[in-house]
Amino acid sequence: MNKNSQASSQSQNLDLNKPCLADSQSRGELFALSLTLIEAWFPIFAFFTVAALGGLHAYFYSLLVAVLFLFIWWVWRGKQAEIRLTSAYKNLGLTTLFITSLFALTFIGLQYTTATNVAIILFLQILFSYLFLGRRQEERLNLKQVSGALLMTLGALLILFPGSLKANIGDLFVLGAAMLAPIANLYQKKARAQVSSETILLVRSVIALPFIYLLASLFELAPSIEMLESQFVWLLLTGFLVFFVAKVLWVEAIYILPITKVNALFAFAPLMTMGLAYLVLNQVPNLYQILGMLPILMGGYLITRR
Repeated sequence: MNKNSQASSQSQNLDLNKPCLADSQSRGELFALSLTLIEAWFPIFAFFTVAALGGLHAYFYSLLVAVLFLFIWWVWRGKQAEIRLTSAYKNLGLTTLFITSLFALTFIGLQYTTATNVAIILFLQILFSYLFLGRRQEERLNLKQVSGALLMTLGALLILFPGSLKANIGDLFVLGAAMLAPIANLYQKKARAQVSSETILLVRSVIALPFIYLLASLFELAPSIEMLESQFVWLLLTGFLVFFVAKVLWVEAIYILPITKVNALFAFAPLMTMGLAYLVLNQVPNLYQILGMLPILMGGYLITRR
């Protein structure tokens, strides 16, 4: 085969690969946007269960609902053999640790702050993703990235300290969750390279259940059967849509796309949550939430913009 034929063959191979890459990128973006629509409802769903059951009990029973759906999906997809892949245990264990801590902090924070604040502060994970994962230490920051980081920091300060230097304890819990998110996503991405999203979600949820129940029993009053029945719809929506459907989409999205890009596509969530909180919970956004959200969204755009 002459050089021209080899070059032509290589060119054809590259052309054939392009649609596959484009399809994969489009699928990842569709996953990210779809989960954004669901995640925007998360602070609304959780608001009701947290108010009635307590933060940790709300998390436990929502997760219990999710485990039932995840187990059925895991068996139906035939992923049982993956549980014997011992090389994945480290990443699965670290994923469980950080994800469980993240959601525990979020549910506890919801007891003391608004759904809108939760959505906006959680979006700060894009800042922490950039700081922790988005660049190497030896690389210099460009002006856009510095500006984006400063804008997001300014927005966070406006929300965390609305008119005074005294921070809301709930906001600080959620801020801690936002800081853990990039690390959790990193290990989820590593685990996804070894096992399926079904196995990741089921394993991390099953392991988390006894620990969350123990913490809930120690720090909160146990809810009655009547209380659980009254919150059944909200627990079902949180467990099925947020902890099952949205999380499958999330794990697949961060496996296909860079974590910082998925976080950037997630930018619509706080805007949607703000509108939903007004319509469903009658929570009118205050001046500091609006002032804080604008630089956070703008900063997120600057950080992730190529």
